Amino acid sequence: MKKTKTVMVSVCALMLLALLAACGGAKVKDDVPVSELSADVDLAIGNEGDLVSAPESYLSSLMALDFSANPEYVVKINSRGVNIDEYGIFKAGSEQDVSELESIVKGYIQRRLDTWMPEYMPEELPKLENAQVKTLGNYVMYTILSDTQRAEAVTALETGLSA
Repeated sequence: MKKTKTVMVSVCALMLLALLAACGGAKVKDDVPVSELSADVDLAIGNEGDLVSAPESYLSSLMALDFSANPEYVVKINSRGVNIDEYGIFKAGSEQDVSELESIVKGYIQRRLDTWMPEYMPEELPKLENAQVKTLGNYVMYTILSDTQRAEAVTALETGLSA
């Protein structure tokens, strides 16, 4: 009887382990154009033209981004100067490039924090302090948005990449 119990417990443990291994994480698509994801985010956060695509010079100077390794990206910045709203979506060229891209984006956010002038729109500082970097597969997104818009942007990205 004791041996049967031990065998049953072992079998149950193995089945549970197999079940947990099968649920290793959500699958994400790797073929969604960044422009499509950006359109989804714009719709989710209610961007009606205030956020516009940043020029390549903005990215190369402020982010030190290597465009040959990360050819697909969209960075939207506020065009009216009334707030610091901004987000960017990047598709890494390979799985190996993802961590480097994350580091570049986190470094950019840190530089923005380090150079923040407290007297300049102090009500906007929480957006920068709470900036988020989200990675799904080969995609990296950062958000400098309000709490609500940040959550909506992340949900739009997750929905757009869900397999």
